[in-house]
Amino acid sequence: MFRELMFRAPMFRFVAIVAGLSSLLGGCVLLPPNHQGGIATTVSPEEYGQRLCRHLDLDDYAGCLSEVLEYFETPHPDRIPPGHSTSGPIAVMLEDEVYRGHYDSMPPFSASFRVSNGVNSCSASYNAGAGSQDALFDVYCNDGRSGWADLILAMDGRNGIGRLALDDGSQGDVVFGYLPLGQAEPYPYRP
Repeated sequence: MFRELMFRAPMFRFVAIVAGLSSLLGGCVLLPPNHQGGIATTVSPEEYGQRLCRHLDLDDYAGCLSEVLEYFETPHPDRIPPGHSTSGPIAVMLEDEVYRGHYDSMPPFSASFRVSNGVNSCSASYNAGAGSQDALFDVYCNDGRSGWADLILAMDGRNGIGRLALDDGSQGDVVFGYLPLGQAEPYPYRP
């Protein structure tokens, strides 16, 4: 028994060293992040507003944020069109450009979205049935950029937020759903 433990001890040290090195090296490799915090999170009107307006200069930001907050304070009927409980509008604020579009999902197995700023467009999808091991979206843009998007549902299950990053270093905020956007066209929050 003692000999067996003496033989295994160096092996345990080797495994611990390899695990430690892989953790350190993991920080040096460009990999998509862990998800933003599970399946759903609480999203306040202020957070929607910050994400929707962050790309604007300070003067326009204040007006945009006020408009978003006023929109949330105004009662609205349930505007989700029949048959659209798992699809709807999406907006990506990528650097200082607003991309608008539509998402479709078949929770929890697959989802996709397509957004455009009028010149460039980006498409994104994940499909657990085709081998995607997580719900990170693979993003491909018509200008050659690619990257990932990580989306998370608000607690109501129909709306949400996220982030997007492209291989050229561009990063953006994502907002989706009828509650924060009303509809993607026309984009409701313009200075």
